[in-house]
Amino acid sequence: MALPILHIFAAVLNSYILWYDQVYVNVPFEKGMDSYPFRSRVLFLTLWNFVLHAVYYWIAFANDIFGTNDASPRHPPLIRKIKDVIFTLVFPLGVYVSVAFWGVYAVDKDLIFPEPVEKAYPPWINHPLHTLVSVFITIEMLTSNITYPRRKLGLAIMNVFMFSYLVFLFVVYSQTGKWVYPVLTHLNWPLRISFCLGSVAIGHLFYFLGESLNRHLNPSAKVKGKKSR
Repeated sequence: MALPILHIFAAVLNSYILWYDQVYVNVPFEKGMDSYPFRSRVLFLTLWNFVLHAVYYWIAFANDIFGTNDASPRHPPLIRKIKDVIFTLVFPLGVYVSVAFWGVYAVDKDLIFPEPVEKAYPPWINHPLHTLVSVFITIEMLTSNITYPRRKLGLAIMNVFMFSYLVFLFVVYSQTGKWVYPVLTHLNWPLRISFCLGSVAIGHLFYFLGESLNRHLNPSAKVKGKKSR
């Protein structure tokens, strides 16, 4: 019973935060960066991550009702397969968003969350966006049975997602001459490339961490392409 409660709570909370952000939150974007979709929130990895988490929790709730949460179902329904594959992306991404945001914030908050943006986002919105994403998905890891896909597939999905965002980030710069995140403004090109590739590497690290945790927490679960977990 606990899992469906977690899933519907997280799904409704994320959906409400997304709606509230679009309707009531006014972020002061610089000229040229204020005309992108979703009131320019699409510029931020936080939005990409948060939407993905909302989708995951709705699918997880649907799996609670129509699918199965068994450790290693012999013939898992399609909804369970979709849920497990998406989890392998939302776990490393959610943890990365929290670690990256609060890590840079601890060094200099203006590099990631300048005062005008901070004023637009009260703590009750900021923490679901940047803190609870990793808390909820870690609870999900600890309480759910996840069957990881083949590592090549899992990493391929994550790489497509992360590099898509990085390409978008550079496209925005080419169009506006401005960086989405102030921290990139203070770096030269070699350091910018290193920062971006380092972020991808950290994402991979969290992927392997999630896979390892799942193997130890759910020893009866299987990974496709392997005999056992």
